[in-house]
Amino acid sequence: MKPMYDDSDLASMDPLVLMKNLDHVRMSSRRLSYIIQQQVHLYTPEANQLRQRIDAYTQAERQLEAEMARRQLRA
Repeated sequence: MKPMYDDSDLASMDPLVLMKNLDHVRMSSRRLSYIIQQQVHLYTPEANQLRQRIDAYTQAERQLEAEMARRQLRA
């Protein structure tokens, strides 16, 4: 899976932008999780596509959290 953010982009982000991006990826992954839970009638390809998007947002969340930890920032 290709990371959503490049490491050099993360390193150059303003702390406020990091926190806003973290909020965005958290909300997006939770929204997609909610959709998958509510729409159990989804066909397998659609459900798999949603799961891949959730995984991408989860990976982005980990990237942002790691960068914030490296800078010793708290959300």
